[in-house]
Amino acid sequence: MQQRRSVGRIVEPVVALWGFTTGGGRGCTFHRKVHDDLFHFIHFSQRSSGVEFEVWVFPSTPLLGSEQWAGFPDFVGVPTGQAAGLNAKLGVGGDASRFPCRDRKALDVALSRAVVPALQTHARPYLANFQSVEDLVPVLEHRQWASVLGGRQEG
Repeated sequence: MQQRRSVGRIVEPVVALWGFTTGGGRGCTFHRKVHDDLFHFIHFSQRSSGVEFEVWVFPSTPLLGSEQWAGFPDFVGVPTGQAAGLNAKLGVGGDASRFPCRDRKALDVALSRAVVPALQTHARPYLANFQSVEDLVPVLEHRQWASVLGGRQEG
């Protein structure tokens, strides 16, 4: 897959410095383990049109259930929902930018000129806000997940 090769060549050297890895996965998902129960993710998702992709940035925990983690390390459920979208200008929030990938040149330009700077400027500081499972609770998309995590004590 063209996207995977370009992401590996352009993005991986940057996010690897922050402790992210694909962990042997086949897709375009990077993760880092904050501690046993908390991970940070950067996921590249090609849109069905095949000419654009989005980037999703989110914290997650295996405590939300095995169904959310069935695809690890390639993909896990996004507990923050649409709020995980990376907007190149506005940061991580509900309005994910759509980056072009119609050919290798467009993809490489989007990754190097828009995605990597947005990861550095927005995604890295956003994820720094999540250092414990309790930090995740206020941004969860589904309230029942908050009840699962809310009564948990860090150990």
